[in-house]
Amino acid sequence: MAGGVVFLGTGAVAVSALNALYGAGEDISLVVTQPDKPKGRGRKLAPTPVKVRAMELGLPVYQPEDVNSPEALESISSNGPAYLVVADYGQLLKKPLLQLAPGGAINVHPSLLPLGRGPAPVAWAILAGERETGVSTMLLDEGMDTGPVLMQERIKIPPDATAGDISETLSALGGDLLVKTISGLREGAVVATPQDHERATTSKLFDKEFLKVDWAKPAKEIAAKVNALSPFPSARGFLGGKLIKFLRARPTGSVGEPGVVIDVSGEGFVVGCQEGAVLLLEVQPEGKRVMDAGAFVRGGGVKAGDSFDSEA
Repeated sequence: MAGGVVFLGTGAVAVSALNALYGAGEDISLVVTQPDKPKGRGRKLAPTPVKVRAMELGLPVYQPEDVNSPEALESISSNGPAYLVVADYGQLLKKPLLQLAPGGAINVHPSLLPLGRGPAPVAWAILAGERETGVSTMLLDEGMDTGPVLMQERIKIPPDATAGDISETLSALGGDLLVKTISGLREGAVVATPQDHERATTSKLFDKEFLKVDWAKPAKEIAAKVNALSPFPSARGFLGGKLIKFLRARPTGSVGEPGVVIDVSGEGFVVGCQEGAVLLLEVQPEGKRVMDAGAFVRGGGVKAGDSFDSEA
């Protein structure tokens, strides 16, 4: 099927997909993104990352409040897309919109569907101790990541890798996979395969209570939480009443009282857990930038014998 695409995306993750499509020479007739929103102390309207990049590329941009409204449907339809391409857009697409393009709506999702449906698949893969994850392209339907799969690519999850690390890798991989998917669909080499719904798992967002580190848990579990929640919303604790965000950790075989700093070094600091201990490698002290935990130690931020709490 010949013809161009209408791209729907909003966040930084979607920029990689837009770049890949543009770099491959795809005819992008329209970029649809969320409206500008107030940001920062001055609450000035700020464009989405996708809008910024689209304008740099000289692509037309459309920002409807409701992408399923009759006005939005008419605007998108008037561009005559063969495909809709959706990446980190932020609104649910309803049936009339999904049916606008004859080739359907192609979505890129950072998991190996049907595993990891929902909003936080990378974090949940790390929390579950998975050794691999990946990215899928799929045809959107009206369900939550339930449409048939088109293509997939797998990657290993390295030790100490954070959700941010993996998301960055999958973002680039997903852009390339989108290009391959559209090319394969045009050539008839890619066929949609229904998901096995009985194997499906669903990720969810995290509440504030979950962000607190409970040092009376095993080290392996705590390290997984720290890495899964990094860089946002981040695992956290309190030292001397001040908030400390933990952004990278590794379980160790050290033994010590839960929540108490066992040792400090140029690499970071070790905190006791119920089973073993964790080496904190990257932190963000309250009111400061993200830093190596070793730098936090050298600056006198923490020393052996200090005790972390879950509450202020």
